[in-house]
Amino acid sequence: MKTQTLLIYFFFSLLVSFSCEASTRSLKIEDDGFVATYYSSESQERKVGVLVLGGSEGGVPEKLASPIVEAGFPTLALAYFKEEGLPPELERIPLEYVIQAMSWLKSQPETTPDDIIVVGWSKGAELSLLLASKEPSISNVVAIAPSSVVWAGILKDWSKVPGSSWTYDGQDLAFVPFNPSGEVNGLLDLYTQSLENRADNGKANIPVQKISADVVLMTGENDEIWPSPTMAETVCEKMNARTKHKCKHINYQGADHLLNYEFLKEGSDMNQTFIKMLTNHNNH
Repeated sequence: MKTQTLLIYFFFSLLVSFSCEASTRSLKIEDDGFVATYYSSESQERKVGVLVLGGSEGGVPEKLASPIVEAGFPTLALAYFKEEGLPPELERIPLEYVIQAMSWLKSQPETTPDDIIVVGWSKGAELSLLLASKEPSISNVVAIAPSSVVWAGILKDWSKVPGSSWTYDGQDLAFVPFNPSGEVNGLLDLYTQSLENRADNGKANIPVQKISADVVLMTGENDEIWPSPTMAETVCEKMNARTKHKCKHINYQGADHLLNYEFLKEGSDMNQTFIKMLTNHNNH
C-alpha cells in the first residue's frame, strides 16, 4: 500500500498548468489523429521542429515546451495519454501514435522535412530514446531524467499488474516489471530494486546502439524517483562504444528528478545549456 500511495502521489503531483504566449494551434484526435498544442515559429526560414513529450503527469506538456518555444523553435507539445480520446493511463501506448505526430510536425511549412528534435522528461525521456532507436529522422534528443530500459506501465489501481508502457506493431515491448524484494521507502527504492531484480535477459533494454541521433542526457544527483544518473551512464556507454561522442551525460549536483525545474528558468545557466544542447551537443 505504501508503494501504491507513493506512486500515485508523485505521478499526480507532476500535473501543472502553464500557458505560453505564442501563435498556437490545438490539435484534436478526431481531426488530426493526435492531441497536441503546436507553437509555430515566427522565423521566415525553415527551422528544425521540436517534439516535446511529457512524463507520467499526462496531458499536453506545455510546461516542458515553454523554454523551447521561447527560444524560437516550432514546437509540438504532444499528449499521449490522459486527454480526451486518448488512453486514460500510461499503459500500452502505441509508438505509431507518436510517429504520426512526428510526421505531421515535419510536414509543416516552417519546419525542415528531413529531421526533427525530440525532448522528453522522465517517462517522456524513456519514450524519446525508444523513438530515436526506430526513427533515423530524429537528429537530436535531449532527455531529462532518462531510463535505459522500458518500464511497466502506470495504473491508478495498483492491485492490477500493468503491462508494458509501450507497444509497437500491436505488440507489447519487453519491459521491466515492478518487483521490489526489500523494504520500499520511496519510488527510488522501488525502481532501483526492480532494476536489480529484472529477469528479462536484457530484452527490456532500450536498443540505444541503434540511435543515429546526437543524444544529451540531463540528470539530477538527487533524483528521488528512479536511478536516472546510473541509467544515463549505461545509455552513453553503449552509444559511445559504437560512435565516439554520440551521447553526452550532464549530471547536476544537488538537483532532483526534474532538475528543480531550473532549466525552465529563462536566462539561468542550466536553461542556456538546455537550449544549446537542442542542436549542437558536441560543442562542449
